Amino acid sequence: MNTLLLPVRHPLLSQYIQSFLFFKRTAAVPFSYTTFPNTNLCLALYKNNQVTYSVTESINHCQISASTNRFSSRLYGFHKRPFTVGIEGPLDQVCILFRAGGLRAFTREHFAQLARSTQVVHDLFQHTASQWLDQLFETDDAHQRVAIIEAFLLRHLSATPINLRVKTSLQLIEHSDRPMTIKHLSASLGIDESTVYRLFLDHIGQSPKAYCQTVRFRQILTSLLAGSPDTLTQLAYTHDYFDQAHFGKHLKQVTGYSPGQLDQKLSIEQKELIWMTSSGSLA
Repeated sequence: MNTLLLPVRHPLLSQYIQSFLFFKRTAAVPFSYTTFPNTNLCLALYKNNQVTYSVTESINHCQISASTNRFSSRLYGFHKRPFTVGIEGPLDQVCILFRAGGLRAFTREHFAQLARSTQVVHDLFQHTASQWLDQLFETDDAHQRVAIIEAFLLRHLSATPINLRVKTSLQLIEHSDRPMTIKHLSASLGIDESTVYRLFLDHIGQSPKAYCQTVRFRQILTSLLAGSPDTLTQLAYTHDYFDQAHFGKHLKQVTGYSPGQLDQKLSIEQKELIWMTSSGSLA
């Protein structure tokens, strides 16, 4: 499978969007991969693919197959467990990776409603969506696709800036040496905990606790992949776990693997996409 990550070009959009991800595949042999909880939201656009997404307490799986459906779109994010994707047949997928809170610059739709939709682009942009998708998939050049996406999103960008309290909260969480709690955020912002909770649900789409846990998890993944010299016990204490056992239990709950197994199975694409593929490589 051909995989390409491209950065955001326009400085205004870079506040809201992390990057653009392209998957292209022509082979008929089944292929699968697994990714893990992240702080971004992925708006995935498909051409001639059927997408079946199943989410329960024990399942978080997306199955993609060839179809006569011209276009479809899904919103993925807020994962509590590994996100597994099975691909049967050709694939043409474009992903817009929104930063935490970034989607709010383009819509006020409820996150839960968008997550259930199979035509998210039409829900977000209504009568302009079809023409844009036609234009986007007319070219196979990823750089041209980025230009088309950015021009479209700039036309739909809200004049309302990111909520200042939310922006400050995200900065506090990102730069904190220890896992942040809703109590710490409340004290730092000078507002009550219920207000912090409401702001996160409205602007981020998940609770402060869930978001902070995801940030901590991504920091651990980065450390493991970078070959951190710390022992597992040191990593556990660094990320505020009671001990190594607690650390290992939580990591296995979120990924399905122990820290040692993850270290052997993980791979990184273009320094950003952390995943596991069915064959252990991108071939």
